[in-house]
Amino acid sequence: METRGVGTGGHEPVACDVLVIGSGAGGAVVADRLTAAGRDVVLVEEGPDVPADLALSPAEAMRRQWRCGGLMTAFGAPLLAYAEGRCVGGGTEINAAILQRIPAALLDAWSRRYAIAEYGADALAPYFREAEALLGASPPERPQGSVTTRFAAAAAALGWDHQSLTQAKDGCLGGATCAEGCPPGRRSMASAVLPRARARGLRVIADCRVVRLERRGARVVRVLARRRDGAGPARPMTFRPEHVFLCAGAIHTPALLRRSGLGRNVGASLRAHPVVRAAALFPEPLTVRHSATPLSAVTEFMPDLRLGGSILLPGYLGMMLAEDWQRRGWLWAHRERVGLYYAMARAEGRGQVIPIPGLVEPLVRYRATDDDWELLRRGLLALSELLFAAGAERVVPSLFGHAGWTSPGAARAELAAPLRRSRAGLATLHLFSSCPPGEEAALTATDSFGRLRGLSNLTVADASQLPEAPGVNPQLGVMAHAARAADAFLAASDAQARRRAARDDA
Repeated sequence: METRGVGTGGHEPVACDVLVIGSGAGGAVVADRLTAAGRDVVLVEEGPDVPADLALSPAEAMRRQWRCGGLMTAFGAPLLAYAEGRCVGGGTEINAAILQRIPAALLDAWSRRYAIAEYGADALAPYFREAEALLGASPPERPQGSVTTRFAAAAAALGWDHQSLTQAKDGCLGGATCAEGCPPGRRSMASAVLPRARARGLRVIADCRVVRLERRGARVVRVLARRRDGAGPARPMTFRPEHVFLCAGAIHTPALLRRSGLGRNVGASLRAHPVVRAAALFPEPLTVRHSATPLSAVTEFMPDLRLGGSILLPGYLGMMLAEDWQRRGWLWAHRERVGLYYAMARAEGRGQVIPIPGLVEPLVRYRATDDDWELLRRGLLALSELLFAAGAERVVPSLFGHAGWTSPGAARAELAAPLRRSRAGLATLHLFSSCPPGEEAALTATDSFGRLRGLSNLTVADASQLPEAPGVNPQLGVMAHAARAADAFLAASDAQARRRAARDDA
């Protein structure tokens, strides 16, 4: 016996046309598109369903919306700290809602390098436009506060190209609370996309972790999951979908595939945007609580490097200081005068995602290349120049054991030499490329439209499909790729239905 209700667990399989695993920028867009086409869609999300208008403290937001409280690490030389969303809406509930198109030259290069059919800047442009319209993408409207104005003025004084970043927002009130749920400003998957799909009949099952995909021949025939209902123990759930869209992100999509024994070239090509950070101490208070999240970026060195401002609230500053409290802890007493900034590299380094039997979280490895380290050195040098030009009295980089520089000359002298890798504290919010698409089978995990090789009814549609690091915030690119994959699925299934009808008529 099968049921088409959501249910709370037990042994009755849940049947549906399409099961979407993951509710972030990929899964929500797929669910929206497929329900608009009349498909019966169930979406499962490992994390909780947190109301989009709920105001959360930093500690509560990290507990309820961030995977493992925001404390995740990729092992390598050095360690790479990373963060992921784990709630309905995924990473779009914890990011700054910055929307940037992947540079056209990169899209065209990827099309050639990976032999991706019907791809490139022209093919993806309509999907970018749709995503921007859906989320109300627009430049900053309200005053940005001194954290951003100092940064932008310094870039102009140095003669560096810089721009205001486009954001998905609706009534931003400032306060830099993007990472805490942001009521009512951010237009995220939970606030702007999933409600439309729910109105068309989308069934959302939160607190439901998929543990295995079972295949028979060339099809996934069962999806095994465990759902936690309240404070009680997790209960088993089984799904029998006609088609599966796997949208669990660059870490958990390959982890689930490998745990299920599915796919080739899965989880071995993880890429990231490693970031080196700096805390800048200014002479006057920065009025952080009255500022928007920094939305100005230095684009002078793109596509390889981008400089910008980071999350500003005291809790996040405290996390950076706690990494090396002995050297940085004194800044806490001056936190009203401290801003956080970053240099982000479009890196070539690669990593691996390796599921560990019995553990929820996979082992993640990452190693930056020599060229990546040179980019990070250049980025930190440029960032220090910029912050001193902005009036900083001291710039403290995320280098362990470093007391900071008090002049641009001191930074230049030290950064004339390569970074000492063992001292670098790197972090990232951007992970991708672990299941790349294309017809170059030796390099890719799926075909050009996300269909996993060897299976006829499984499509990947999330950040793992970005072939390489894009050098910009990836959300818009993920949404565009997911919409393209959904359209390809609909076109193929409609064509199959027409062929079946023609055979029946004959």
